[in-house]
Amino acid sequence: MRPIVQFKEVHYRYRSERAALSNVSFDIIANRRTAIVGANGAGKSTAVFHLNGLFQPSSGEVWFRGEPVTKRNRERMVDHVGIVFQDPDDQIISLTVYEDIAFGLVQRGIAREEVDLRTQHYLALLGITELANRHPGELSLGQKKLVAIAGVLALETELVVFDEPMAFLDPHGKKEIQRIMEMLSEMGRTVIVTTHDMQLVAEWAEDVIVMREGACAGVMSPGELFANRSLVAQTKLELPPIAELASALWDGEPRLMPIRMEELKRWLEQKLAANKLAPLFTEPFCISEHNSSLPLRARS
Repeated sequence: MRPIVQFKEVHYRYRSERAALSNVSFDIIANRRTAIVGANGAGKSTAVFHLNGLFQPSSGEVWFRGEPVTKRNRERMVDHVGIVFQDPDDQIISLTVYEDIAFGLVQRGIAREEVDLRTQHYLALLGITELANRHPGELSLGQKKLVAIAGVLALETELVVFDEPMAFLDPHGKKEIQRIMEMLSEMGRTVIVTTHDMQLVAEWAEDVIVMREGACAGVMSPGELFANRSLVAQTKLELPPIAELASALWDGEPRLMPIRMEELKRWLEQKLAANKLAPLFTEPFCISEHNSSLPLRARS
């Protein structure tokens, strides 16, 4: 597996402040779903803004496809890396939805016919064609997020970054954003998400980069992260409910612990069939296709 991005001992300091990134090294593998996690202020967004050349390391290097990102070539990084900001109001600048999605394409000098083709395509792909002539200020937060995403997708960059994409969304909005991220992965894009939403990490991510106080605390699978209760506590994260339950019952290799509903369901059914879970519970229970709830009461 080849890395598309490499951080090599990257340091970054905002003016007159402590280091925002300190000796950060990690690889992001092409065509994999990567989550960058950590508490607020851990350095997630700062790392992301190095990906498209917006920030330049104080020391160390960021490499893209085997070449260092330098002052000379970093302006070209916007052609390779698209970033969807946490707050769509920081990204939407035009008077209509159509114009906003088309804006980046126009700035790159793309022919008008191609601009229209791509804009119409991504309006339809995200299901917001009916919003094309609306003023962004009239839209809901969820609709604004879709507009901001469409504007980034229209640039057709090979790497797409979502900075805290689930912030302030209701459950339906979160499912829609996750559907879009999965669709992009299926299209062959490399997708990166910064988040402290561990449910998203459990359901979506293949690789996890753990940030803590501006340093990289490790790169691992979601299962390996959730099995490391000490690291979860140190980084001020919380296990999602399924992983919380699994960690109380799991008796196997930590990194193989089930972290998704279907995984836990299969494991519990196997244990129940072998009658190996009975000592843990005070009352019988079952899991069926029609009842995914887990009315478990473990003995203290």
